Amino acid sequence: MLHRRSTATALVAVLLPLAAALTSCGFDNPTDRINTIGAGTNNREAQVDVLGARVVAYADGQGRLIGTLAFNDDEADEPAVLEEVTGADVTVGGGRPLEIEVVPNEHVNLAADDATAIPVEGEFSAGEFLELTYSFSTDEIVTLEVPVVKPCGQYADIAAPGSDAGEAAEEAGEVEETESHDEEADATYLCEHPTESAEGEEGGH
Repeated sequence: MLHRRSTATALVAVLLPLAAALTSCGFDNPTDRINTIGAGTNNREAQVDVLGARVVAYADGQGRLIGTLAFNDDEADEPAVLEEVTGADVTVGGGRPLEIEVVPNEHVNLAADDATAIPVEGEFSAGEFLELTYSFSTDEIVTLEVPVVKPCGQYADIAAPGSDAGEAAEEAGEVEETESHDEEADATYLCEHPTESAEGEEGGH
């Protein structure tokens, strides 16, 4: 009896790790799923993927729409066009058509240095989410909950819409910074001041 019990115990000790290994090789493993890394909101339902959509807010009601557009239609004869982005209580792109072309099998980074900045104005502040609807020339429309983040961390080098002229004037000595401006700055947009809800505004998680 002692011998049999010892043998059974040894058999169980061998089978348990094997069962665990077989279970880990089952279906729907995390490593088998699509893994999108990065802050922002993604939508892959249309021919044009909207990836990492965010609004970088520089003050209440003033921001810039960023993210990446990727056109995945291999058989398309012409670029897809992001015609407009709309949302409740906000105006995107100054209310004018955006006309942003995305070549088949290529992507457009709306935060790139050479990209035309897309202004967002309306009722919002850092830490909130905006429901934005993207309309494409492919007759497709997608709606996303887009986080509003501060220009801190990974967003620190993203220029605000229309900021190029201001930077040039400052370099020429035409604009002087004052201490009163810093004192009046909204603490919400100071990088050391924490915000809630929106993803990745501090450049970390």
